[in-house]
Amino acid sequence: MIETGEPEPTVYHRHLAQLLKRDAGENFRALLVQARHITGTSYETTLYDHQQAFRLLWRHLERSGYLHHARRDAHARLTSGHTAPDERADLELFLTVYGQVHPPTATGA
Repeated sequence: MIETGEPEPTVYHRHLAQLLKRDAGENFRALLVQARHITGTSYETTLYDHQQAFRLLWRHLERSGYLHHARRDAHARLTSGHTAPDERADLELFLTVYGQVHPPTATGA
């Protein structure tokens, strides 16, 4: 509970309130945090709440075209060999999810 007696907003509602106030990079970093919560066992609220926040952020970043660029950048960062272990894990997780949502076509696109 917040000091005003109001219940604390869910993770989803916090991200919804901040979605348009943050730039795409900040929203992408928030997406990676939610991915870590979902694949791990540390939840601020519930797994469902984190999944909903992840979906919200993913759809927003997908519509803006940011995820397409983030995918290219993630490949470049990983091949550069200049990533910290935590960043590498985040980028690999992102590329795995991206690959499941957007499987390569027969033409290799």
